[in-house]
Amino acid sequence: MNIHFFERNPAEYQISIEKLFSVIKEELDRKKILHKTFINPYSLSKIFKALGYFKKNQGEINHITGDIHWVSLVLDPKKTLLTVHDLSGLYQYTGIKKIIYYLFWVYLPLKKLKYITVISEKTKHEIIKLLPSIAHKIHVIPNCITIDVLPLNFKENLNDTRILIVGTRSNKNIERVLQACKCLDVSISIVGKLDQNQLSILEKNNQHYTNYINISDNELKKLYDENDILCFPSTYEGFGLPILEAQARNCIVITSDLSPMNNVAGDGAFLVDPYRTEDIRNSIIKIMSDNNLRKQLISKGHENVKKYTPELVVQQYIELYQKMLAEK
Repeated sequence: MNIHFFERNPAEYQISIEKLFSVIKEELDRKKILHKTFINPYSLSKIFKALGYFKKNQGEINHITGDIHWVSLVLDPKKTLLTVHDLSGLYQYTGIKKIIYYLFWVYLPLKKLKYITVISEKTKHEIIKLLPSIAHKIHVIPNCITIDVLPLNFKENLNDTRILIVGTRSNKNIERVLQACKCLDVSISIVGKLDQNQLSILEKNNQHYTNYINISDNELKKLYDENDILCFPSTYEGFGLPILEAQARNCIVITSDLSPMNNVAGDGAFLVDPYRTEDIRNSIIKIMSDNNLRKQLISKGHENVKKYTPELVVQQYIELYQKMLAEK
């Protein structure tokens, strides 16, 4: 078995797919499975050169790891696997951009290929709603934990509660988190570039915060370790990997009672309505004041990450690769 991974050239600050598949490749190395990685060397304006590059570098199995779905248009559909992380473009774009996204990221690739994986049941249901005829092609293989798991550890008291926010794009819902923290005795760490509206809220509320941009994996781990609560009430996610990362580092999780976040979190998170600022605020207050609740959430979060180890997730990919080889 020899796998050719086809990857995008990620934009600055957006390396979540690459981070995930670097861990998957490490596990494949441990299992002595051969693989090569081909990163798109061209910008989108040179799409035809990019298509030629990937076409000539096809292998025994081609695995498009995400985002560059359009690459599938020149690949052998019987030996190509596409991983779909989300359909966010359908919600972000309007007009001609939305039409182009639908055609070249959704309709044409998913219709053509024989093998498709998604990282959550949520994304599977989104695709089936658009293209019911391809339901039989879709396999759900979740993301694996991409961070080492600390031994279980509890903090007895939260005298100076520290809240972590990971991601600042609109779906991360941080404006409501910032309003929820107004007048609470908390400090906030924010990972991601802040826009003017978010900065204005912080200034108006006179909130103590620290902003981190383009940080390393080790710096992110340190933030999980130093903070008490990950506040992650997203309005839309394909998966929600920060939930597992926080659970692995004994950081309490507040997240949305929406799919896929509530499924990824298991029983190890405080679930909230992400559209109700007061709900987010009450969850923070409850966690700050209830030591038993904190212990319960940390313990259950620690148990939850065991379902998402690289070994378990990669084994699912290997079984699908084997199926592809057998059916060629």
